[in-house]
Amino acid sequence: MKRFSSLPACITPFALVCVCSVSSATRVSAQTKQTALAQIAVEGSARFSDSQISAASGLKLGQPADDFILTAALDRLSNTGAFSEITYRYKTTSGKMAVTFIVVDEPKTMACTFDNFIWFSPDEEDRAVRNEVPLYDGRVPLQGNLAQAVAAALEHLLAQHHLAATVTFLPAAKTLGTAPTEFRFSAKDNLPPVTSVEFTGPLDPALFSVAKQRLMGRPFSAAYARSLAVNDLEVIYKNHAYLRAHFSDPQVTFVPGQNDSDPGSVKLVFTVVPGAVYSWHGADWDGNTAYSSADLEHYLAMKDGVPAAFDKISAGMDALRDAYGAKGYIAVSLSTKQTFDDEASKVHYSFQIKEGNRFHMGGLTISGFDDKTDERIRKAWRLKMGDLYDASYLKEFGKKDLSEALTGSPAVVRSGRISFSTRPNQGTLMVDVAISLSSN
Repeated sequence: MKRFSSLPACITPFALVCVCSVSSATRVSAQTKQTALAQIAVEGSARFSDSQISAASGLKLGQPADDFILTAALDRLSNTGAFSEITYRYKTTSGKMAVTFIVVDEPKTMACTFDNFIWFSPDEEDRAVRNEVPLYDGRVPLQGNLAQAVAAALEHLLAQHHLAATVTFLPAAKTLGTAPTEFRFSAKDNLPPVTSVEFTGPLDPALFSVAKQRLMGRPFSAAYARSLAVNDLEVIYKNHAYLRAHFSDPQVTFVPGQNDSDPGSVKLVFTVVPGAVYSWHGADWDGNTAYSSADLEHYLAMKDGVPAAFDKISAGMDALRDAYGAKGYIAVSLSTKQTFDDEASKVHYSFQIKEGNRFHMGGLTISGFDDKTDERIRKAWRLKMGDLYDASYLKEFGKKDLSEALTGSPAVVRSGRISFSTRPNQGTLMVDVAISLSSN
């Protein structure tokens, strides 16, 4: 935490004026005689009011104060992490002290989300934290003790309602694979399990049986339910061509337990806004040289007017990658853009293809087999060094040619597990292949 060095006091016959801050090594006291605190003011903060900062400092009007007490208050404010710079000045007039904190707000903060406090409404949670943590405004700094103070306030709220649960918090991302954007606070220990899950909408509820199993019996988590809705439920709808389907957060109903040892249970109802069923309305291609657009249409296997089911489109894209891999383009990448005609419920795809370099066959390494089996495998492998690498051949070899090469070697099949690995070399544009036998 950056702090200004202490400045000397200035004394007049009528008033004492001092500007001080805390140094990490020493503290300089400008006044040791205690004086009644008559005023607390703040300069520099755009986030917090004077009353919030005053409350967080621990100072109270009318209390005796001296430089040591003010320095302790400065410490309390600094330790919150809410300010990147902080100092104070004070003056005494006619036996009364006025102190002013000069602060710079810390810009690096994250939002707070309360994941599974099913016993309370969001307003109750927010009110409980604000009443106990003066510098809480829905966000907390990355450093400092404000996040711990929020967790403590939530634990006190639980205790007030005789709920035996602790509170933990971690930086979390809203979307898998992205940087954290929030502090997620969660209640732990003796939580009510999910005992009922329902799905509204036009699709057969049986399609959601796997998603339901993932929820049943486990403690409720809003973050987990939201992730399941995006990654499972919405995908099921997209696989039925509801490309604009969207699930809201589930309706959560807490059913209290019958006695103190019974934590109760949770019922969930997921509601979908399905939107329209979209039909396929063609595609255009950019970046393709190895295959014509007509060839790519063939591999994609989507026809005008058919439902634009997401899983079928994905399978077609996999077929495209396989086709490129068969010609040595093992690093091909596909990106897509959808253009929706909402009035006609049609979707058009634009594909951007980056074919990359063509790779050739490199070395073949075989390990773990006896010499005769090793020789038969090498003879069965049809790609020679320097041949154009066919990414589809490895799967074909494993299904057919390898089985023939192992004929007469039943001990090999019984004694271990056969694995394949490839190692592309971007410098030489060669692919080394390894076939190995390992013990079970």
